[in-house]
Amino acid sequence: MGAWGTDLWEDDLSCDIQDEWNELMDEGVSPRKATKIIIKSWQEEFSDYDDEEDKLADESILFISLAGLQMRHRALTSSVKKKAIQLIEKGADLALWEEGDDESYQERKKVLEEFKNKLNNTKSSLF
Repeated sequence: MGAWGTDLWEDDLSCDIQDEWNELMDEGVSPRKATKIIIKSWQEEFSDYDDEEDKLADESILFISLAGLQMRHRALTSSVKKKAIQLIEKGADLALWEEGDDESYQERKKVLEEFKNKLNNTKSSLF
């Protein structure tokens, strides 16, 4: 994992997802359609993973990133919100942080918990 901090947008995968989202938005694609495109492309990528822990971690980053992007565009869907919350509650990408120092692990855990609280306090659409 290429991470340089514990915040949501401080790793390679979340930045790649954000870049893809921004390109789709610039092309006039709706947030809902952009979400579908991004999920499909990344889940195809993740299907090649041999390590389930790595797959879960990257899937967590995918849905957390999408939830953040949807919130930014006031287009949070209930399915992305629910999946992001479930993955955070499962420990999300924390396994990737266990290899580092305890301070970074605890900080990432705090970032994820704060984001989960934001998600819980944000109204989503029915989709």
